[in-house]
Amino acid sequence: MSRTEIALHDAFRATLTALSRPGLALAVPGAADAAAAARLVVDAVWEPDAPPVVITGAPGPGALAALPVGTEEEPELGATVLVVVGAGTATTRARLAGPGVDGELVTDLPLAAGTLAERAAACADWPRGIDLLLVGPGPRIVGLPRTTRVSVLAAG
Repeated sequence: MSRTEIALHDAFRATLTALSRPGLALAVPGAADAAAAARLVVDAVWEPDAPPVVITGAPGPGALAALPVGTEEEPELGATVLVVVGAGTATTRARLAGPGVDGELVTDLPLAAGTLAERAAACADWPRGIDLLLVGPGPRIVGLPRTTRVSVLAAG
């Protein structure tokens, strides 16, 4: 395998693990920074004609609320969103629970409390919802699938 193929394979595995273990920050091997990690993840997981929604920087008010959440019959039509965050991004302390989380996990997420509230509203009518992948700061990825319940504890 070439270095590129290995990097894509590693990015694919990191993405799957991130979605199956919500809140766990995982390295994206082969990436030097968040932008490179995001490119690897997109190239490894999605076809060029069906990429996820990519937001660079903090999502603005209403950014997640405007995304499709799928239907009860076709929840897969809900958006998958990659949020690429840089160093110095404000964090929100949150408690995560749900499939893939052993009991509860308290962690700092690089999203504003208002963005997490929009995500909660989008995911309130399961199986409809959106899946989030937080890439960065640095070459790391954190998954927040629609099945993960997020309770805001404190904005940082």
